[in-house]
Amino acid sequence: MIRPAIVLLASSFFPALCLPAPAQDGPAPRWSLPVQEYRLRNGLRVILSEDDSFPLVTVAIAYSAGTARERPGQEGLAYLIENLMFQGSENVGPLQHVGYVQKVGGELNATTQFDKTLYYQTLPSNQLALALWLESDRMRSANVTPSSIERQRADILEEHWSRLARDPYLESFSVFDALLFPDPRYGRSVIGDGAELARIAHADVSEFYQTFYVPNNAVLCIVGNIQPAKARELVARFFESLPPGQGIPPPPPPQFEQEGETAAAMPGVPIPNSGFHLGYRFYPLQTGDAHSLRILEYVLLRGKTSRLRARLLDNDRTAYHLSGGLEERGRVLGLKIFCLTNNAIMSDRSQRAILSEIEKVRLGQVSDDELAKAKRLFKMDYLRRLGTGQGRAILLIEAAFSNRPVDSLADELDRHLRVSSSSLANLVARYFLPSHRAVLRLGPR
Repeated sequence: MIRPAIVLLASSFFPALCLPAPAQDGPAPRWSLPVQEYRLRNGLRVILSEDDSFPLVTVAIAYSAGTARERPGQEGLAYLIENLMFQGSENVGPLQHVGYVQKVGGELNATTQFDKTLYYQTLPSNQLALALWLESDRMRSANVTPSSIERQRADILEEHWSRLARDPYLESFSVFDALLFPDPRYGRSVIGDGAELARIAHADVSEFYQTFYVPNNAVLCIVGNIQPAKARELVARFFESLPPGQGIPPPPPPQFEQEGETAAAMPGVPIPNSGFHLGYRFYPLQTGDAHSLRILEYVLLRGKTSRLRARLLDNDRTAYHLSGGLEERGRVLGLKIFCLTNNAIMSDRSQRAILSEIEKVRLGQVSDDELAKAKRLFKMDYLRRLGTGQGRAILLIEAAFSNRPVDSLADELDRHLRVSSSSLANLVARYFLPSHRAVLRLGPR
């Protein structure tokens, strides 16, 4: 995630909620999550999840206003709007949103993603009205003026160019995304090289905000120590009068055309060693494939003893850095791997080792112990997210954006834990093909 140009606090956490402790293996514990869902007359989708364990509340709101909504020539526009949302509104001055939340002991942050831009804050539960007022005011009247646009554009570009100067690999991530997702809207990064952001006009910014930052294009989620009836009253008070948007276009469907492996090189990367990005794209997915992919991610990459980390870093020692994971871009998923090695020979060996380990999965060579270990780690991470106000709110919003029932998070965990070795083998056989693969080599050959 590219950090906002404004200074925001790190994500806040609830202490662990009273969820069942993860079992060593087997099906997920049976439990239910209190969730209420409804819509206002203006189309705003509202999700409430009550937990009175601690006197805190998380308020998160997500707009279907991510990078997928940008038109050609507008790369960076969604991220610019994210920053402008903190530059004041009709009743709130520049950065006062941050100040109000921090003054009562709260924390907040925001992020721009492919399918949405998300804003969230955690604060004492008696300050719920404050958070709702702040969010409704900037939904109604954010300060999208030529002067505020120019200030934020300058700050964003300065920080971006500074990061490019500090991180010799940063640009390669954007280049690789364009290779892995060969559809201009799906393969673009949050900022890119900054050239398009520097040319975006005030009219484009205003149109984007007025089109997408409207109640019927948003999901509001409130998690924590709340009284649902009182929370409904507050939501109605602050959001009911906001008018719905008109003519919101649907998100664009992906269009990928690739016959074989897509491979490219960036020999000019100013690093003394070698490395590469390697990834697979998954679309369209069949029922259950996403669950299998998430478990496969843990088998291959999650944890110090995961298959690829053990092979490349500990056993073969052909690489000194390995990272990556599964990324969702709407209905498209991608498994991305980033590897750094000492020279081109080790880089080639590392690539072959990765493909060899994936082939073993296709042949069904995932032991019961290895699969159980991956599931335990996945379960622990999943329950940990549910045990925080911020984590639960984001999980509920993700479910809403992917058209999954928001009251089925417990069932979702159970579906992941039912994935078998044969499910992983079938998945690899169907999707891990050259036509779904992209490779970007870094450094001298």
